[in-house]
Amino acid sequence: MLNRDMERTPALNLNLISYPPTSVAVRLFENQAYGTTYGKGLYRRAIYNGTVDLKAPKVKYLIDLFSYAEWAHQARTDQQMMVLQSVEDQPHALFSWVQRYDPLTKHKTPVDGVCVFHPNDKALTLAILDAEAEVEEAWKLDVRNCRLAHSSKNSPQLLATNTDLETWA
Repeated sequence: MLNRDMERTPALNLNLISYPPTSVAVRLFENQAYGTTYGKGLYRRAIYNGTVDLKAPKVKYLIDLFSYAEWAHQARTDQQMMVLQSVEDQPHALFSWVQRYDPLTKHKTPVDGVCVFHPNDKALTLAILDAEAEVEEAWKLDVRNCRLAHSSKNSPQLLATNTDLETWA
């Protein structure tokens, strides 16, 4: 899945998987705006939008899942360029950079991290290296379909978690 260079790239080192792992919940939403424009010649290309919630420390991250080519085109930092060299294009897989989200200010801060989702296998791999929030971990999660809510509230289509959400406080 990820190349041997991954061990040299801290943001993607799956050896960061700790036991017991930090409780995480990943919610994926179909991007209703997919294919629409937000400027002349600029199209929304994310297939899924998502949130990553950690229980302790209580931190929220945002992900936008793209095809490999669209995702690679968004790389801006030297760290992201290193990650691109260590992650192979995989058929039918979706990729995302990770951003920390502050709900009070609605500010999004890019962090070292990547998410890889395999829709056919319903598998998600997530690695986050966020020194400011003291998060340095990776997860391999199974993805399940969600029951659709019959309310006007935006509910996720897919869920990946390593904990019981009823105990989430």
